[in-house]
Amino acid sequence: MKYVNSGNGKMPLISLLAILAISLTINLPGLAVSPMLGKLHHIFNSSELESQLITSLPNLVMIPVVLIAGRIAVPRWQTAVLTTGLAIFFASGFVSLFADSMGLLIFLGCMGGVGCGLVVPIAAGYISEWFMGKSRQTDLGLKSTASNTMVIIANVYVGWVAAHNWHAAFAVYLVPLIPLCLVPFMTQKYIKSHRILSSASTSQSAKVSEPSTADHFQGRESVRLVIALIVLYMILTYCTTSISYYAPFMMDKYGMNTTQVGVVTAAYYLMVAVSGAFVARLKKFFGRPVMFICLGLCAAGLITIGFVKSYIVLIIASLVTGFAYGIIQPVIYNKTTYIAPTHRLGMRYFGYVLSSNYVAIMMVPFVDSFFRKLFHSTAPGFEFVFSGVVVVLLLIWALFEHDNYVFAVNPLSPAPSPQEVAAADAAEDILGKKTPSAKA
Repeated sequence: MKYVNSGNGKMPLISLLAILAISLTINLPGLAVSPMLGKLHHIFNSSELESQLITSLPNLVMIPVVLIAGRIAVPRWQTAVLTTGLAIFFASGFVSLFADSMGLLIFLGCMGGVGCGLVVPIAAGYISEWFMGKSRQTDLGLKSTASNTMVIIANVYVGWVAAHNWHAAFAVYLVPLIPLCLVPFMTQKYIKSHRILSSASTSQSAKVSEPSTADHFQGRESVRLVIALIVLYMILTYCTTSISYYAPFMMDKYGMNTTQVGVVTAAYYLMVAVSGAFVARLKKFFGRPVMFICLGLCAAGLITIGFVKSYIVLIIASLVTGFAYGIIQPVIYNKTTYIAPTHRLGMRYFGYVLSSNYVAIMMVPFVDSFFRKLFHSTAPGFEFVFSGVVVVLLLIWALFEHDNYVFAVNPLSPAPSPQEVAAADAAEDILGKKTPSAKA
């Protein structure tokens, strides 16, 4: 059996692959079929907003489900929750192959959202649970790579096949069958019986799943940081998701076909995937300003898309935006594990943070429609320019809060510094809000 480093020993490679396979599903609801939104708009003679409900409503449904899953996916029930979610998602995808109305497609998309919502916290929570330190940051980057690689494949496939048979495009929703077949290799029983602990971990095997809280934030500081992290992730995802939502309509107005739409959209997810795979190296390359550089690149990429009509430039701008977002995403995931007061609460905190991803995706058409009407704009690229301006505001916030752990990045360590945690502890003590049990 082949093994990989887990940070406190070794983990079966098949278990890591199985865990990463879960992430193949988590970005699929709605986004997978976005390249053919313009085509569905014509096929069913629906409004632009109605077509976008195929993308937005599944993500709206996912929000409460993700929060619930974060609470109920305790070790005892993880396998049951995971299996149920994957099965629901697969079944809804299979029926979508035969759907013949916009209403039915939207309903099945929502059912897929329910299934996907059950597995979202587990996809990141498993990595947080079984991997430590640098291995955790690397594998969270691979998680991002897996999820976005699947969206790349889905977008290219959908953009190509939609021109011939739009029903066949929904075959991308059969992907949950892959992790469903690999569930036996990621159960608590299988991993515990096949992993190899380091000598230090073996002597304290009873404490492996609950390491010291010395590098975790506590009390009010934990709450404050997770709220800031949620706001950052939600707004940034909302802005960059414009590529999936509005590229089909904007490029259709420019006379471009669904294949070209699929390539531009896939270019974004390609760079998100590549950045995720090399996030540790990229953090070292850019150094401490990495968060600010990436926010600036996102803003520049989105504004460029809003102003140009060149197919080649659209691809380049999409690549730049995806590259920057792909670095920030796994950094946010990793920060979540340390902002959670304890290791055991990691799954719940992932539920909080990851739910913001789906809030962002759901709110895109409604927020952008409101501001387009407010500014009386008829420009095809309005949504991209507006999103770019919003990212500029995020960048200004980040610069003002540059010492905040949410924005501060230490290229050499994913964990907060002892000084950061100590300062938060001191603030809690002064406020008299910390209980003895919360101290490290």
